[in-house]
Amino acid sequence: MHFYHKLQDSNVDSSKKRYEDKNELRFSLRSLEKNAPWVNHIYIVTNGQIPHWLDLNSGKVSIVTHNQIFKDTSNLPTFSSPAIESNLHRIPGLSDKFIYFNDDIFLGLPTYPEDFYISNKGYLIYLAWVVPQCNPNCPWMYVNDGQCDKACNNVNCQFDGEDCVHNMGQFPIVSYEDSSFVDMEKQKLNEFEEFKKKVQQLFDKKVYGSIPRKQYQSEHNKTDKVALIKNLTNIINEHNNQVMRKNKVQNRKQRSVREKLSGGSGSFNIDAYSESLQYTNRLFNKKYGFKVRKVPAHAPILIEKEIMAKLQATFPTEFALTERNRFRRANDMQFSFSYYYFLMSEKIQKTSGEIFDDVDTDGSGTWSDREIRNVLTKMYELPLSYEIVDGFEAILINCSERQTFNILSTPPYERYIDSKLPTITRDMVVECSHLSQILRTKFGSVPKYKYEIIKSSENGHVTFRMLRSNITDVVIQLDEIREELKKFICLNDNLDETKSAENEVIRAILYDFYLSLFPNPSNFELPEESRNRFLYMDELNDWKTHHYRVKVLLCLTICFLIFAMFFGLLKKSCCVLFNKIFC
Repeated sequence: MHFYHKLQDSNVDSSKKRYEDKNELRFSLRSLEKNAPWVNHIYIVTNGQIPHWLDLNSGKVSIVTHNQIFKDTSNLPTFSSPAIESNLHRIPGLSDKFIYFNDDIFLGLPTYPEDFYISNKGYLIYLAWVVPQCNPNCPWMYVNDGQCDKACNNVNCQFDGEDCVHNMGQFPIVSYEDSSFVDMEKQKLNEFEEFKKKVQQLFDKKVYGSIPRKQYQSEHNKTDKVALIKNLTNIINEHNNQVMRKNKVQNRKQRSVREKLSGGSGSFNIDAYSESLQYTNRLFNKKYGFKVRKVPAHAPILIEKEIMAKLQATFPTEFALTERNRFRRANDMQFSFSYYYFLMSEKIQKTSGEIFDDVDTDGSGTWSDREIRNVLTKMYELPLSYEIVDGFEAILINCSERQTFNILSTPPYERYIDSKLPTITRDMVVECSHLSQILRTKFGSVPKYKYEIIKSSENGHVTFRMLRSNITDVVIQLDEIREELKKFICLNDNLDETKSAENEVIRAILYDFYLSLFPNPSNFELPEESRNRFLYMDELNDWKTHHYRVKVLLCLTICFLIFAMFFGLLKKSCCVLFNKIFC
């Protein structure tokens, strides 16, 4: 490791805490046996190491080495978990769907396959907090929001999603370095509030004053009403922009306070994990559009081999680069984040005919008035107005009059008594270009894979704790976990390498905590007094090869001795028989 580390530049994450063993794997396996006995087989991926306590004769556990799964073995050895994760689906004998655990994840409660996949819902997605901001003054929600933000106009934030390019000369660039910005915004907000009150008073007087609403509608022409509606629309848009700017000012103040509390350094130190999140998020922005994404919760993740292969085919260069990185780097494809959001972002395009079939719930081959009502509720905001219903029916009538297609009779009970609609058939919808375009725009793009996002997973399903070299804090964190066990528990090691004395105490506290939850050895462990003779797969394989050769040689020797013995007996008998026949 040290040899390869010297060959790398400083932009790598090679912290010792990523390689230290605190008995996580042993107790993770105990939690699996206790809370998920339905698991068929467990594959432990290592660089060839064998835990001294692991029972290699167990039929449910196997050690898999990196050279068995890496697409390009010239990238070995590797010390990067993203590089290893990107090759997990290549484990020989692995099922099409498998669950990936980090060794610092435990099952605190009974867990079932339905916690990962339900046939009528699809994959269950466990998400946590929002992806960290791309710049100290720019959270991702500001990027591609229609306003040019100076703090976001940089490569890390993808140049504000090109907001500054599109809005050049139309909107002011919001600058947080301008000391007068806060006062200016306060003044604008006050002026806006006064203006809004005056317009609202005028509106109330016109519409809800002493003149009845019906009389007002008859006495005032449509031009006045249109102008009033446009005026209110402008007020609402301006108000939304002001609220956004006000939120930005408040966030700026809060960040300034945090920076002062931290010593005023203003630094923004993040590790390779956070940087790779940002990197992967930028790739997905470019591929699937800008949106606010969340970080996957620290929980096991169900992987389908076919989806993983398609993900890597979509980003071949990026995954090849990830595999070549021997240490964690900022340009790694973050594994769970990329898998989850690929699964959620992939779409398929439906044809007009397929959309028709989805609306035709009774399978009659025509649209009833009830089915048309169903589709309208999905196309427009509720409540549906008469104008919306009448306008859509006019489109259907026009399509029926302008197109030539096979005529079908309307099945009974599909039309209301006062309905004026003709028979709406599949051919009519498909051949009517205007209607088809409306339907494809609204319903044409649908998720390729079924999934359901588990909301507030950090509250109800997942416990994540970052352990630091503070004994009191660690004790409190572990007691909180004891107080309310959840299905998935992750204890992330962030101990300070310089505090060796505190770390030793924390190691002992952790071991006691593990024993409190999983005191009984699993069937994957050797007896307490036993240890594996070999701690590396190379040594074990060499011994097996040598042992096999010795067995073969011994078998050949025994066979030769048996043959020699029988040959001596047969030789004498053959000579006697030969003499009788020919002599």
